[in-house]
Amino acid sequence: MKFPLSAARLWALRLALITAASCALPVAATAQINETEKAENSAMTGELLYEILLGELNLRQDEPAAGFSLLLDAARKSNDVQLYDRAVEIALQSRSGDGALMAARAWSQAWPQDRKANSQVLQILLALNQVGESLEPLKKELTLAPDAERDTSINLIPRHYARVSDKKRAASVVQQALEPYLAKNNATGALAWTSLGRMRLASDDVTGALEAAKKGQAADNQALGPALLALELMGRKVNEAEPLVQQSLRQQSGSELPMSYVRVLIELERYPQANEQLQAITRKDPKFPDAWLVLGSLQFEQGQDKEAEAALSRYVSLSTQPMNEANTRGLTQAQTRRAELLARQGKMREARQLLTQLPASNADEARSRVMAEVQLLRDHRQWQEAFDLLAANRGEDTDLAYEQAMLAEKLKKIDEMEQLLRVVIAKDPNYYNAYNALGFSLADRNVRLPEAKQLIVKALTFSPNDPFITDSLGWVEFRLGNFNAALSYLQKAYKDRADAEIAAHLGEVLWLMQRQDEALKVWREGLNTAPNNETLQETLQRLKPTL
Repeated sequence: MKFPLSAARLWALRLALITAASCALPVAATAQINETEKAENSAMTGELLYEILLGELNLRQDEPAAGFSLLLDAARKSNDVQLYDRAVEIALQSRSGDGALMAARAWSQAWPQDRKANSQVLQILLALNQVGESLEPLKKELTLAPDAERDTSINLIPRHYARVSDKKRAASVVQQALEPYLAKNNATGALAWTSLGRMRLASDDVTGALEAAKKGQAADNQALGPALLALELMGRKVNEAEPLVQQSLRQQSGSELPMSYVRVLIELERYPQANEQLQAITRKDPKFPDAWLVLGSLQFEQGQDKEAEAALSRYVSLSTQPMNEANTRGLTQAQTRRAELLARQGKMREARQLLTQLPASNADEARSRVMAEVQLLRDHRQWQEAFDLLAANRGEDTDLAYEQAMLAEKLKKIDEMEQLLRVVIAKDPNYYNAYNALGFSLADRNVRLPEAKQLIVKALTFSPNDPFITDSLGWVEFRLGNFNAALSYLQKAYKDRADAEIAAHLGEVLWLMQRQDEALKVWREGLNTAPNNETLQETLQRLKPTL
C-alpha cells in the first residue's frame, strides 16, 4: 500500500535534493511538494515523488535520457499536466524529436481537450517533417481554438508549415484541415482561402494561389488577406492578380493596402502608376507621412527635383512623433534626399548643414550622420572634404578608418591609405574588406604582387563567395601573368555579380587574350549597368575598343 508523505519526510527529501543537486527544485517538483503539504490525502505518493526527484537529479547530472524516462513515467502514473510538459521540454532540450513526440502524444491522449498538448504534437511533427501525420492535430487545433482566436490560428498556418520540405503535400494537408472554413462566406472563409493560397504559392502553384485569392475575395470583399495575396502574385508578374487588388482598393478605407500596392508597382518599375497612387493617397490623407516620404524618394530618383523637395519637406514637417528606430530612419532618408537636391543646385554648404542636423542620440546614429555627409561629398567628387571629415570624426571606429583609407586612395595618398588599412587590420584581424582593399591596391599598381595575392587570399578565407574579392584575385593573377587563372576567377565573379568594375577587368583579360568579341559584349553590358563607372571608363579610354 502507498501512503502520503509526512511533513518530516518531505523536509528530509528536500534537504537531500538540495545537498545532491546544489540548486533549487524545478518548478514541477516544487509544485508537487507544495500540493502534498496542502492535502493529507494527496495522490502524490512517496514513491512517485521519489521518481520525480530522481529524474531531476539525473538531469542535473547530465543524464537526460534517464531523467526523461523517469519523468514521463511519473507523468503517466500521476496524469499530471506539468509533468507531461516537463517531459516534452526535456526531450526538446536534448534534441530528441522522437522522445518529444512520444511525450506530447501521451499528454494529448491523457488530456484530449488540452490545446497546448495538441499544439506540441503538431509543432513536433512539423519539425520532424512528418507532414502527412499533421492533419489530425491541425484539425484539432482549429476545433479547440476559442471562437475569438480561431481566425488567428488559421492565419498562422502558413508560418507553421514554412520549413517543411514537401510543400505540395503540406498544401494538400492544409486544404483538408480547412475544408469546413473554406465553405464560409465571411471573414473566416476569406482568411482560410488566404492561408491556403499562401500554402499553394509556397509550393509554386501559382494558378492555385490565384484561385484562392479570387475565392477569398468572393467570401468577403472587405477582407484584406486575399488582396495582399494577390499583391504577392503581382510581384511574381501574374497579370490576372491586379484586378483583384484594384477591386479591394475600392473597398478599403485604410492606407496599408494602397501603400503595399505602391511598393509592388515600384518593384515592377511601373513608376508612373506608383506616382499616381501616391498622389491619390496624399490627397485622401494629407497627414500620412509615409506616403510623402515614398513619393519624395520616387520623384528624387526620377529627377523631379522641385516636386521631390516639396514632398520630402512635407514628410519632415509631419514627422513630429517620438523618434523610434523606424522614424529616425525615415527622417534620415528624407533629409539625405533633400541634401542631395540642394547639392545638385550648387548649395553644398546648405546641404551639409542639413545633414548635421540629423538625429544622433547614440554611436550608430552619429556614424550614420557622418557617413551620410561623406557620401554626399563623395558623390560630388569632393574627396578632400570627405577625407577631412572622416579624419575629424573617426576616433577608434574601424569602419570610418576604412572609408578614410578608400578616400586616401582617391587622393593618391597611397602611403596613408596603406597605413590606415593596416591600422584597421591591427584593430580587427577579421576585417576582411581591409585585406582585400590593400591587396587589390597593390595589384592594381602592379607592385608587391606576391604580398597582394596573399592578402586577397586571406580575405577570401573570411568570405569565400564574395564576387568582389574573387574579382581581386582574378586581377592579381592577371598582373602575375596567369591569364587562364585570371579568366576563371573573373568569369566566376561576373557570373555572381554583373558589376561594371568586374566587367572592366574581365573584358580587359578577354581583350588581351584575343577574344575581342567576348570582351566587347561584357563591356557593353557593363556600360548598360553603370555608364559612368570610373574603372570601366578608364579601361575603355586606355584600350580604345570600337563599341
